[in-house]
Amino acid sequence: MGHTGAMKIARVESFRVVAHRDYEGSAGLRAATTQSGVRGHHPRVLARNDGRHLCVYPAQAEVLLVRIVTDDGLVGWGEAHAPPIPRVAQALITDLLAPQLIGRDPRAIDAHWEAMYASMRLRGYAGGVMLEAMAGVDIALWDLLGKALGQPVYRLLGGPFRTRIPCYLSGVPGESVDDRIVAALDFVNDGFTAVKISVGRGPLDEDLEAAASVIHAVWGEADVLVDAHGAYDTRTAVAAGRRLERAGAAWFEDPLPPEDVEGYAALCAALDLPVANGETECTRWQFNDKLSRRAADIILPDICRAGGISEGRKIAVIADVHNVRWCVHASISTPIHLAAGLHLAAATPNFLLCEYPQAFRTTPLANDLVEVPLRPVDGHLDVSDAPGLGITLVAEEVQALSLDRIDWIA
Repeated sequence: MGHTGAMKIARVESFRVVAHRDYEGSAGLRAATTQSGVRGHHPRVLARNDGRHLCVYPAQAEVLLVRIVTDDGLVGWGEAHAPPIPRVAQALITDLLAPQLIGRDPRAIDAHWEAMYASMRLRGYAGGVMLEAMAGVDIALWDLLGKALGQPVYRLLGGPFRTRIPCYLSGVPGESVDDRIVAALDFVNDGFTAVKISVGRGPLDEDLEAAASVIHAVWGEADVLVDAHGAYDTRTAVAAGRRLERAGAAWFEDPLPPEDVEGYAALCAALDLPVANGETECTRWQFNDKLSRRAADIILPDICRAGGISEGRKIAVIADVHNVRWCVHASISTPIHLAAGLHLAAATPNFLLCEYPQAFRTTPLANDLVEVPLRPVDGHLDVSDAPGLGITLVAEEVQALSLDRIDWIA
């Protein structure tokens, strides 16, 4: 039985939650047998990568959780993807967004989104941490609405097209190529039929040869997605993409800096290998610009960065207009982040894959925080049929990792 009476937003709060991170992500793939004097030990000067376009990540895993409470005690939880500066998103929520929401009906989600966005657009804040803060609020509002109506979010979005969501394992760990081959084979044995590895942080030839080795090791059992973290210029990306095509890669992710839209358009035209990008874009307008210029074959919006579920749904529609599929992007996150992506994935026709971060398997910031963990079975996650996001936080675990005091509400 849902909540049908009047209700108002009484509190909008946010909490910084941090934990040790024992997996550093996608370091360059280095051959196990590389020694002094062996080819590849001293890379050619024109094959180097100086790491100019790599972003900064915190030493610890950290997120910003958002809680919205109504005057009758109903609670919705959201998450803003804001490493390594969660205090910035927290200040935006406290000083800018919360005053616009308190006393309002939480069910007017689209109206709230438009008001929040309009509040800073003339000052140039149309992406980045502003949209991350809005995403946390928006997701909390959808969770609250689902609980008020006694329905899972995906039903409120018009779904489901599917409730069993295909996933890929993102981040194949190991100090050497041999180590990563073993890890990739372990993930295949766990049921994953797609995994993602990284290039772009080491010498070009060494990177691509190592990626080809991993692709060959799981050939016929799993697709290998390759992420370059914006490391290349267009000519280098075309050459690298053609080598990855011959090796059998399944997609080429973020080979160029996100600002190089013309380069992405040229790359998409030059390669048969699908080019995936979009984790940096935050709004339907940004994605429409990229898609109308044929600068992405697959887009990767991050629901906790790209304005939340409300804007994520609009982005998915824009992609569908251009006959492009989208994937859930997730990195440092909690199950709230992942669940928000799963509900949108269930409710959109042009969804392809959900990222399942390797960090989700190694940090207490993830499944330790919830009563029912989100763990793929045979490479798939089932979206919850419980009201809202279907996530129940474990108070003791969240409080133990929170840098801010939480007065817990059941």
